[in-house]
Amino acid sequence: MRKCDSFLINRTVLAVKAFFMGDNKSEILTTHGIYYSVLTPLDLLNKACINYYSTWQGRTNVAKNLLNYSKKPPFIIVPNEIGVFPTKSSDSPDCVFIFNHYISVEEVAKGQSVITFMPGISITVNVSKNTILKQYQRLHTLMSVSNLRHQEKELYDRENGFDDRKDN
Repeated sequence: MRKCDSFLINRTVLAVKAFFMGDNKSEILTTHGIYYSVLTPLDLLNKACINYYSTWQGRTNVAKNLLNYSKKPPFIIVPNEIGVFPTKSSDSPDCVFIFNHYISVEEVAKGQSVITFMPGISITVNVSKNTILKQYQRLHTLMSVSNLRHQEKELYDRENGFDDRKDN
């Protein structure tokens, strides 16, 4: 059983879900295999956000305010790189956090879907295909708005003499 901490939350992570066995509380599905953590999914994601100078609560509040998503807001862990959306309320033990990778979704039963990631790795979640696609779209809207705001800030900084890329 491979153990990990919040530093494993990187571009290779596909999904994080609750997993209770022994001391483990999370299962982390990556392009390199499955890892386990003694942290809950929310604690794991919060520590990953803290690694990038914010918190899970701070990141979700931004999404709620910026895009008016009051329920199940997606959030960005690493600006312009790593974003994630919950399949259910983050309080639900059945919630799976899906990361910003290309996915295809197949509904296999009422309220149950299989998400397949580009490397051919799949995970079954207890939500409808429609819910997954809606959350996926919300995440990519958030990522796009964030990227545009970042570009606008860089342009503003350059136009106002705050360009830190200038040669000294």
